[in-house]
Order: sequence, then C-alpha cells, then structure tokens
Amino acid sequence: MFRQEEVFVGGWHEMTLEAMQRRRFEQSVAQLPPLGAGRLEALSPAAFERKLEQCWQDVPRKPMRAQQIAEVWRSVLATICAQADCLSREEHELVERALVLGGSAQIEDAVELEAARALSLRLWASVGLVSGKPYIELEAPVVRPVAQAFARAEHERVRRRLSAFHDALAGMLYRVGAMDDRQPQQLLLHEVLGSGRNDELLMQLSRRCLWASYDCVDYSGGVLLLHPALADPRRLLASGRRGAGLLASPLAQPHPALDILPEEIPLQRDLERAIDGALREGRQAPEVARSLRFLCKQGAPLGALEEVLQSSLIVYVNAAMRSALANLYYMTPKWIECAERSALQ
Repeated sequence: MFRQEEVFVGGWHEMTLEAMQRRRFEQSVAQLPPLGAGRLEALSPAAFERKLEQCWQDVPRKPMRAQQIAEVWRSVLATICAQADCLSREEHELVERALVLGGSAQIEDAVELEAARALSLRLWASVGLVSGKPYIELEAPVVRPVAQAFARAEHERVRRRLSAFHDALAGMLYRVGAMDDRQPQQLLLHEVLGSGRNDELLMQLSRRCLWASYDCVDYSGGVLLLHPALADPRRLLASGRRGAGLLASPLAQPHPALDILPEEIPLQRDLERAIDGALREGRQAPEVARSLRFLCKQGAPLGALEEVLQSSLIVYVNAAMRSALANLYYMTPKWIECAERSALQ
C-alpha cells in the first residue's frame, strides 16, 4: 500500500522494519472506528461519497442512496472472479480466514492491517475495533460470491502463477531496494493473467494487485515499489538508482523467494553467533542480525549499527561482536551507499 511520509526523529533506531511496522500498526489502530461503523450501509452521506471517490471500484452514480448502494454491489459482483484472482497474498489469506470464521476475523499485525485496508478499498470489507482490537468484517453481499470465486479451478491456476510472480518480484526488490512498477505491471498482466493490452479491467487489477502487495510511493516518474525494510525511499531516489533492475519472466524458470543473498549468509551467521546469549529478553539473534543487515543495506553508518545493536544487548558490545558487525557493514551489498563509507574510499 502507499506509504505516508515519515520523519524518523529517533534516527536509525526508528528505521528498523520492526519499529516501522509497530508504529504504523499502532497509528492505524488508533484511528479505527468500532467494527460495523465502516459498513457501507452505515456510513453517513458524506462518508459514503468519500468512500466511492477513494475506492478501487468503478461505480456509476445514481440519484438515490438505495439505488447507489444497489449499484455498488452490482458493480462489485460483476467482476468478483477477476477481483478474487488478483488479491495480494495477505488479502487472500485474510479473506479465507474470515470466511472460515463466519465473515469476520481478528487482524494480527501491521501486514494484515494493510491487507484489510486494501480489501476496504475494494469495497469487500470494513475494518474496526472490538474491545480495542482490530477486526475485518466482510460485507454480507460478497461472502458467498467470494467463496464461490475461490473454489474455481481457474482461480487455483492463476494463484499458482501469481505466487511465482511474487517470489520473483520480491527477490528483485531485495536486490535493488525499489523499482518502478510499470514493468512488473506488464509481466503480471500478460504472463500471469494472460491478458492483452486492451483489457482495461485487468490492467486496473494488475496495478492494484501490486499496490496491495508491496509498499509504494509516488515519485516524479510514476510509482515505486519498495522493499518493506527500505525506510526512506527519498535517499534512494536522490542516489539516482530509482527504477533499477529488470524483472525476468517469472514463469520461464523458478525464482525462489529471496530475503538474503548467498554472500550475506555467512556474514549474518557470524553476527548471530557473536550476539547469541547476550540479548535482552524477547530478542532472538536471527531477528536482531536481520534488522542490522536491513539497516546496513539502506546506508546506515557503522556507528549507528553499533548503537542499534547495543540497544538489544544486556552487555556492552565486545570485540567479537564489533568485528562481526564490521564485516557485515563492509561486505553487504547496499541499496544506498553510506556517505561515511564513500568518503573513506
């Protein structure tokens, strides 16, 4: 989904993936109404109009409220099978869980909350609080049609192709940090959905599938898809690397999901061994080392990495930890080159 611009007043400590997701989750939950208040029929006239203006569904306008609501469901259900095929992984899993649980389900984390937000934009669901916890509730008119759409054999075939596509794109985003969304749109449209250039509905759905599946930001050339750990895409844009990377055909050969490069594996394992047993309660060595690797890839200086590491330890950073951290810093391929390192070179 599209990110709101953030100011990281706490520096690199606030730019870890875990800190960003926790902060966005808490901010989003604080803005939610009680569950049920977001149902289409329950919205005030002004909120109803805003919903139609902001949603991802093209709905012809009607003069009366009852006529307009009927037109909403007619428009949504007319394309429900194609819409169901083009859900993000997180949206699909959330809808499946809600169907199993009778139409509503608790939202567990920031990733699911973003998926619920996308489903709300599709007009499939509303999101709200029950006893202070976020829930998603499927709109009643879509429950049975969605279940039927999921049961189609063609749906399963499209989802397999879409899974291969997402693995390939996630791997590319890990390599480059961010890329323009136009080439992935074309690959998704032609190779996954099997559509030509003139199918306006599938062109829209391919674009929205990407927006629901990945972090996005607008930039002067279009829309950038971001790796979720890239905290400040402005720095990458300033570096001139925007849109870098070419995505190979996801169906021509298997592309396993990639969240670490082969050359990074020994670097992270060395750091895990160095910090294991010295971490604060609730922290795990693989998670801490992964967070530091992500910070390293987005240009954090060595001193900042040591500060972030220190905040996770119950002891002071020792020589073995400092050596493993330095190796990670100097040998990890970067999305954004650290200014301090460039000066040294």
